[in-house]
Amino acid sequence: MDSPYPAPPPAPPRPALDGFAVAALVAGLLCGLPVVGVVLGAVALSRIKRTGDRGKGLAVTGLVLSALGTLYLAVMAAGGAFQSGEGAEDGSSAGSRGGGSFALHKGDCVDTPHDDLVDRIARTAVAPCARTHTAEVFGVFELPGGGYPGEDSISEAAESRCWRLTSAYAMDTWAFPKDVEVYYLAPSSESWVWGDRQVSCLFGKDEGPLKGSLRQDETTLDEHQVAYLKAVNTFDDAKAEAPEAEYVEDDLAAYKQWAENVTAALDEEARILRAHEWPADVRQHVAAIDAEIAAARPLWAKAAKAKDADTYYDHYEAAEDLSGDVDAAVKARAALGLATSAPAADAEV
Repeated sequence: MDSPYPAPPPAPPRPALDGFAVAALVAGLLCGLPVVGVVLGAVALSRIKRTGDRGKGLAVTGLVLSALGTLYLAVMAAGGAFQSGEGAEDGSSAGSRGGGSFALHKGDCVDTPHDDLVDRIARTAVAPCARTHTAEVFGVFELPGGGYPGEDSISEAAESRCWRLTSAYAMDTWAFPKDVEVYYLAPSSESWVWGDRQVSCLFGKDEGPLKGSLRQDETTLDEHQVAYLKAVNTFDDAKAEAPEAEYVEDDLAAYKQWAENVTAALDEEARILRAHEWPADVRQHVAAIDAEIAAARPLWAKAAKAKDADTYYDHYEAAEDLSGDVDAAVKARAALGLATSAPAADAEV
């Protein structure tokens, strides 16, 4: 008996397997054809995005394997395979990353997009800092091993750590361009499988390239400039770590801990300033800064022990009033040959 219902439509045909994806995987597995694998993988991903064919996983795997092979051959050709150079942050080698693939090093200027996996592998290229470039690497560090921690966990670690590394590389915050922001390159779930654990912290712009290096540290500054910036950055870094709560009364405990950290930073700032042998034309200005520290420190210490929010505000605001005059800092900077225009946030305090 015929069914009163219409026959179901036939199942849609299964998408074809992209041939370039297969070829990319084969080339990636053959150590002699790594560059070919990178090209085939990139072509395959572009075709799959357009046609909807199968093989994205094969293409990505071939691409990663080929990138590893290309990196290995390049390092071997340069005669520096796995040699240690200038130490990067946390002791990671400035040579090839052990087990990793997308090797960038502190001080590199690069032409690279910020997040796309294919572009990271196929188009990342180190460029001379004197020429225009997309970004500058100011720090690198390794994530702990184990299973892939997830994108959110990696992003949180990368953002926190990269922000803390900024003033160690670009020490003179007064000279830092307003339109430069912090970016990072971090392992993806695909690259993690192949041993990628490195996070690279970069300076870049939303619009337009960089030109010239932003590096201002022991490699580019004299001993007096470094000592001064280390001292003042100790305080600035601690002060920048303010609690997330907008008001003191919302989290008094966190604000008290912050005040305690700032007090300790002031102690360290004063220690560095007093320990260094300053040139004669700088000495009196550093002494004026030291006097400001001596006046502000007890107020921060009292804020750290405040019994309530109102008492905290009293001590905190009095301490802030003492830091509103940047005259001594400007004079010290001028004598040291550092930038003398205070950032807007500092100038308006």
